[in-house]
Amino acid sequence: MYFLVRKLTGRASGEALETEYQGDRLTLGGEPGAMVPLPGVGGDVTIQATGGGAGRITARRPVIAVAGVASNKATLAVGDTFELPGYALEVIAPPQGFDFALQLQARGKPASTFAGDVSLERHTWSVRKTSWLLGLAVLVLGLVVPAAGLWRSDVADTLRSTPLPDDGLWSSGPLVSAHQASGIAQECEACHQKPFVMVQDGACLDCHSGMTEHVDVAIHDAHAFADVRCASCHREHNEPAMVSRRDKGLCVDCHAGPGAWEVPGKMPMEAVTAFTAAGHPTFRLGLLEPQGIGAAHGWELRRVRPGPEPLRESSNLKFTHEVHLDPDKVQHEGTGAALECASCHTLKDDGEHFEPISMDAHCRSCHGLSFDIFEPELELPHGDLRAAIVAMEAHFIREFTDPELRRQRAAEKPRRVPGKRESAASCEGSGLDCGRAEALREAEYQFANTGCITCHEVLETGLADINDRWFVQPIRLTDDWYPQARFDHHSHQSQAAGNPDQVCETCHEASASNAAEDILMPNQDNCLACHAESKGAATLDCVSCHAFHPDGGTLSRLARDSALLQGRAP
Repeated sequence: MYFLVRKLTGRASGEALETEYQGDRLTLGGEPGAMVPLPGVGGDVTIQATGGGAGRITARRPVIAVAGVASNKATLAVGDTFELPGYALEVIAPPQGFDFALQLQARGKPASTFAGDVSLERHTWSVRKTSWLLGLAVLVLGLVVPAAGLWRSDVADTLRSTPLPDDGLWSSGPLVSAHQASGIAQECEACHQKPFVMVQDGACLDCHSGMTEHVDVAIHDAHAFADVRCASCHREHNEPAMVSRRDKGLCVDCHAGPGAWEVPGKMPMEAVTAFTAAGHPTFRLGLLEPQGIGAAHGWELRRVRPGPEPLRESSNLKFTHEVHLDPDKVQHEGTGAALECASCHTLKDDGEHFEPISMDAHCRSCHGLSFDIFEPELELPHGDLRAAIVAMEAHFIREFTDPELRRQRAAEKPRRVPGKRESAASCEGSGLDCGRAEALREAEYQFANTGCITCHEVLETGLADINDRWFVQPIRLTDDWYPQARFDHHSHQSQAAGNPDQVCETCHEASASNAAEDILMPNQDNCLACHAESKGAATLDCVSCHAFHPDGGTLSRLARDSALLQGRAP
């Protein structure tokens, strides 16, 4: 519908301003959305055309005066006049093309006699006086009274124990649960040590004294992080209560262009913009490599990326997952059931790492270390080559030097045990010589045929002395393949539906591995299949996998300074 509104200017010449409106109805009043703005008219006033230039007017409250009577609705015809607070209106014949026409003229201030008048002009206090009083009350209660406790702790304690407003009024939100449990929720000055000064790093390090730097200050200049405050990443009093930032910008702001952070002689840093195939560099493995024969110079952790040729672990262990996970070849000694991943791999409390594999805890129940068929319950010590040789020599010398034991040995003929060397029952020489000869034969069997050499890499030196003839390479298994990342096995095990091994095999293809040198760690594509940013529900942010403060990193210089000032050892 088309509406015409003619507004008289009040001049003697009779000038008028005409404005046309289009819509299903015409709205008038002082509300921001009114089509015809009429300051001083409270509430929405609506006119709807009914045909022939007539219409119907309605309002939310009685502000329409027809013949001096206030009403909230009326039927209008051409020639009818009525009033709104401060305005005189008349329905005029609509020109061709219009459905309704209205003429209005302002008449001073809006009248206060109508029932819809909400003006404060006729009250004792003016709007200005009321505003000043309310503003002053807010200033006193919201600023002056709480601030009184900033300089005197006893005043602060008194305010906190009374209904009067204290400095807690200024808090924009709750503290995280850890800080609430520590009791500082009621001690604002523990963090806000100076009034109206933002929290300083020293206030954080008073409690978090063991905090480490983001990088090793021996490699990167610590002054590069001088402008990074604790509060740059850790924000309190927010909803939801989360003390650490988790947005991507926390890391990407610097790592999207890492050229300025590179160190000569070190592996260059690659740009990271997102966790996608194109936005994240390929994972680097932490590969332990022995330095020198028998790791004489220790082990070096080298960060390497997979290449065309598969990487191999140098643990010096001989082991095959394929055989141990085959129920037709290996069963649990106690129950006869097939072995599972959890039979040997026990998750630590941190949910990421596993308890170390050991001979006593995981292997000895099936792989015994007995060495004398006449005394099968007797076993060699494990992990000490010299102790094992001494144990063999001492045992066999005792067997052949003790007349009673030597007689029993010659008289008994134990049943042949498959996979075991058949020990000599008698010897023509002295007990000392026979014992040493039998120990040498058993040592050759253990270190060259089957026994220790089954699981260990053994070097034969060529020396004649039994104590120096063999060298067992030390075993060291990698306990953290991705030392710069974090991972939660618990959340992934929740996907197991009756068969936990299926979840393990999703990332670690152990049942197809026939060598201990195989590295069974998943690559980046495996993680991206669920956690790429384009996947939605399982999307990960940077700090889900990477810690800003690395474990075992350089202790924060500020933390050291704080400890020295307080008389504590850094």
